[in-house]
Amino acid sequence: MSPATGRELNGNLGKGGRRGARLFLFAQRRPDGRQGRGSWLVILLLALLAAAAYTAFSGFAVYRQLDSGRRELGTAQAGLAAAVSSADESSLATIAAELRRAEQDFGGAEERARQDPALKLLGGFGPAGRQLDASARLAAIGGDLSRAGESAATIAIQVDKLKLQYAGKALTPESLPPLLQQAQAIATEYRVSSRAIGDELRAAHAERAAVDPGRLIAPLQQAYDQADQALAAADTALGRYQDVHRLLSELLGVALP
Repeated sequence: MSPATGRELNGNLGKGGRRGARLFLFAQRRPDGRQGRGSWLVILLLALLAAAAYTAFSGFAVYRQLDSGRRELGTAQAGLAAAVSSADESSLATIAAELRRAEQDFGGAEERARQDPALKLLGGFGPAGRQLDASARLAAIGGDLSRAGESAATIAIQVDKLKLQYAGKALTPESLPPLLQQAQAIATEYRVSSRAIGDELRAAHAERAAVDPGRLIAPLQQAYDQADQALAAADTALGRYQDVHRLLSELLGVALP
């Protein structure tokens, strides 16, 4: 083989080698491109699943806090009247603590329903937004009733202390002036609490008036039925604490000045 022929053969092999290399690279690039697009699709799918799971978690967290607050509020409302009748100060303190827990649960549910990014995004879709807004308002109603109950329990504790102080004692002309003075002091000191009860009850009724249960899903309709019952019970049970003078007069059997 001549040197020229060798150079020509090497050149042809080199060109073929380069063509082969180019073909090899091209063949490798196409699968890689498809694999890259597939990877992005998998990542997108996982992101959507994660977003859906987070939204479901947030929704369940709202439900869990609403249900916890509902149970605590219901127990406290049932126990408040009994504790006042029996003048049981320790029970009233327990009820006040339970009402504070209910307020915290309802507050947490309302905040999450209104501020959670995933739920806010979900709320942008008409029907879903209506259900979410109703859930937030339901939590607000529970918070209002809890705070009203706390104010009532605070007043009831002071009234019960006064009742226990004079329990079983006959009122005489000498003991009546100090009793009236103490009662008047309670009425004056807790006037703000008595006004707060009315404010919270009005706020709860305003939240309730903003919702049409007929446009809600069945579980929320049931929840609003329970809220209506709680509102009616609160109007009756807590209404008497809005006038501390009258309450003390009834409990002590004497007319306050």
